This record gives sequence, structure tokens and C-alpha cells, in this order.
Amino acid sequence: MSISPTDAAYPRICPAKLNAHWLSTILPFDRTTGKFAKWSNKLEIFLQQSGLDRYIFAPDSKPDRLITEPSESKEPVAHANWLANNDLIVGVICAAVSEAEQE
Repeated sequence: MSISPTDAAYPRICPAKLNAHWLSTILPFDRTTGKFAKWSNKLEIFLQQSGLDRYIFAPDSKPDRLITEPSESKEPVAHANWLANNDLIVGVICAAVSEAEQE
């Protein structure tokens, strides 16, 4: 397998940067409250602000819109960027759920 010739200069996935902070006024998700749909919608809007929503949200009619993990051997830069963006999303989700849900 060969490395994509454009991966180093123009990777298909660029590193993301959070353009907002999860508001402390938004209650963290706790499954005992039964408000998952409302919380999920707020999470999707938050991730949209930084262009990260397509990592975990896609319309049922367009599941191919999800950003999938690139091949490390073919696109090492895009792959590294995808991993960094994924870690950013995991951090956002951890900040947005109750401590009980994190266990």
C-alpha cells in the first residue's frame, strides 16, 4: 500500500479546534433523568460549532456522511488528525455527562 500523495500537504482530515465551551448551565447527561434526546441535541449543536458533529451524528437517510477513520498506512497525517479529533470529542462527551455515567 502506498501513501496518498496529497496526505502530507492536504490531508483529507484536518485537526479541529473547539470554538466553544460546554456550558456549565447545561445539566450533564444522566440516564435516570430520561432526557437523552434533549441532551443529545445540545451535544450535536455544540459539536457542529467546531465541525465535529459528523464524527458521531449523521441523518438516517445519509449514514455515509459520517467521518470514518482513515487508513494509517495510506493516510498517516489524516489518520493522526482523526485520532486527535476523536480524542477531542471523547473529552467533550466526558465533560457533558454526569460522573456516575462516566464509571
